[in-house]
Amino acid sequence: MSHPTPATQATITPLSAALAASGTELPVPYFDLSPRTIIELPLDKIQSLLRFVDSAKSELATLTTMVQRGLELRYAEQAQAQLLGNGQDTGTTHITDSGFDVKVEIGKAVKWDETGLAELVQQIQESGGNPAEYVQTKYSVSEAKFKAWPQNLKAPFEPLRTVTPRAPKYTLRSLDGEEA
Repeated sequence: MSHPTPATQATITPLSAALAASGTELPVPYFDLSPRTIIELPLDKIQSLLRFVDSAKSELATLTTMVQRGLELRYAEQAQAQLLGNGQDTGTTHITDSGFDVKVEIGKAVKWDETGLAELVQQIQESGGNPAEYVQTKYSVSEAKFKAWPQNLKAPFEPLRTVTPRAPKYTLRSLDGEEA
């Protein structure tokens, strides 16, 4: 395994240190990695990198959850009390503690009763109002159902359908069964 050069030593990051500690051997220093250098790496080295990335993501997700839960245990009651004092149960509040401004954001998820909204839209239309002033209507077609339709039914829908490919995801599996 190559050791960082003096110039690189000054820029060691937690990720580069973790990569070095993982035992993942690279033919180039971590800071010299780029998409161009990746295409030159042997697949077993890329597989090791992918394994490291998956492990790091998992550990970071666990750590993030743990830290957020700890902050929640520490500040949730005070934040909720501040918000309720302002007549809110969601929103943003600030708590000062030990020289820190702790910003607490309590988001909200809103779900509407679609059947009730459809009935209300009909009532607004019947009374001469314009429901578009109050309600957004979204039309969509299930992709699974669309694919199952006969061609004569698909035909009028096809010009209204746009397919945008997502970024590809690559997975390596060595022939001995190890996946990364």
